[in-house]
Amino acid sequence: MAAEKDDLGRSSDVYVAFAFAAADVLLELDAQGNIAFAVGAAMALVGRGARGLMGQPLSKIVHPGDQELLTRSVEQMSRGERVRNVMIRVLRPDGNSVNLTLSGYRHPANPDRLLMALGHPGGLPPHVEKRVTGSGLLDKDSFQAMASQLLEGASPDEPYKLTLVELPDIPALHTEGSEEASAAFATELGNRLKSLSLGGDAVGQLDDGKYGVLHAASVSVERITESVSKAAQTVLPDAPPIEAKLATLVLDVADIPPEEAARALTYTLNRFARESENGGDLATLMQDLQPRLSATVKQMNEVRQTVSSGDFDLMFQPIVDLWTGVVHHFESLVRFQGEDNKSPYETVAFAEDVGMAGMLDMALLERAIKTMRSAVANTESLRFAVNLSGRSLSDPAVVKRLRSILATTGDLRKRLVFEMTESAEVHDLKAVNDVIQAIRKQGHEVCLDDFGAGHAAFHYLRALKVDNVKIDGSYIKDAMRNNEDVSFIKAIVQLCTELGVTTTAEYVEDQETANLLKLLKVRFGQGWYFGKPQRPSTDDIRTAWKTPTLEWRKGLLYFKG
Repeated sequence: MAAEKDDLGRSSDVYVAFAFAAADVLLELDAQGNIAFAVGAAMALVGRGARGLMGQPLSKIVHPGDQELLTRSVEQMSRGERVRNVMIRVLRPDGNSVNLTLSGYRHPANPDRLLMALGHPGGLPPHVEKRVTGSGLLDKDSFQAMASQLLEGASPDEPYKLTLVELPDIPALHTEGSEEASAAFATELGNRLKSLSLGGDAVGQLDDGKYGVLHAASVSVERITESVSKAAQTVLPDAPPIEAKLATLVLDVADIPPEEAARALTYTLNRFARESENGGDLATLMQDLQPRLSATVKQMNEVRQTVSSGDFDLMFQPIVDLWTGVVHHFESLVRFQGEDNKSPYETVAFAEDVGMAGMLDMALLERAIKTMRSAVANTESLRFAVNLSGRSLSDPAVVKRLRSILATTGDLRKRLVFEMTESAEVHDLKAVNDVIQAIRKQGHEVCLDDFGAGHAAFHYLRALKVDNVKIDGSYIKDAMRNNEDVSFIKAIVQLCTELGVTTTAEYVEDQETANLLKLLKVRFGQGWYFGKPQRPSTDDIRTAWKTPTLEWRKGLLYFKG
């Protein structure tokens, strides 16, 4: 018996230590909703000591505006379902409120009691919620944000489910004077679906008559169908029964970290929405969505494995000063194992879309730095550019890693150049510009890539102070035959000249194009005319960079043309 007491004491000590280490408050609620036990960082989180919480109703310290959310969460736990990372406001003694996460489940040994944890939201991403007028449900973007947030706290042993609900047209809601009935139905349906969802609010209205419900595996499709039917019966007792279409997706996070599973879900749903705009049967579309999610997870694992194992190479393409013929620098281009002749664009774009671009960018940067310090490239006359995604420069964790790396590259200040690439629009240009200016302040030139294509337009040049603009190749390759492209190039060069920014032209494939670009006062050129992407041909710096188009002259690498 003494040994059992010692073990129990040690277990209690472990839980107490864990509560403080995690900066959480662990609570036990009795059947009346009162706090029967509390331990952890209560003073730091809620402004009260743990002992001061005991004996009080939990509802007493929850913001009045979140009482309904608390009630739904408690009901969900009482049914034996887990609640994870529900955002809830807690009142401090000074009258101010603080956002915390609420998680919990039913006591395994005492079904009348609940075990809960209040924690700091920490890494949970902030999101401004937007709701659909009438139903009060989250809109598509807010629903995806909440789903991603909840998925980050999911257990691999208990995967969540996403059920899509598609309602048929309801004639009774289109009759004269039916506005009140429509609003009542939307509210009733929303409340019933919420009661079945994680945290009592994980329901989104994705389109007219289309809803998404994120719920525990224990919630059956039949219960959701029943909720839809009861909502219609309550508001439209004389209308025919509603036959909603439902399809369920299992959100299995066992194969990847939870935060990456959240990104995989968002990526899959967005791609699914784009490709299903032409309609189609919901059940058929969902059958395709489940394997697509699995394929996304598999591809994310492949990207992570490629980066962690270093199964990629760098090739280098020269960028030449059109006026002097000197190689200004080489652009470092990634090639994945076994794909020497295949563009890496799809893999890189996928990494950006699922939030893995920063991981890839930092791996390529470190590889480029290693090359620059090696015997085959360690000379002042050889400069190299590394691509950084706009997504990477928008990610605080990646920026922190970038700054850490650049703190060790004092020897490469004038030789290491950066190109900002972007396949999707950057939303916080000010934050990205702050990072760019910090990079430039350390002595590194920064180029804005693919200017004139996609999102990299004039407002980027207005918001981002850079050293060079690379004109997208689509304008260059047709410049000899298209006066409009020539006019566009002239406009870019004139604007950049006034801003003190140099210009580079991509896709320079022949001498005629190079001569035209010189007449248009473009400073640098890149393309097969100057040289294809290459690897150093030998380990000797004197011969490694010599090609049919490049040669050394007086310590500088020149284009032979």
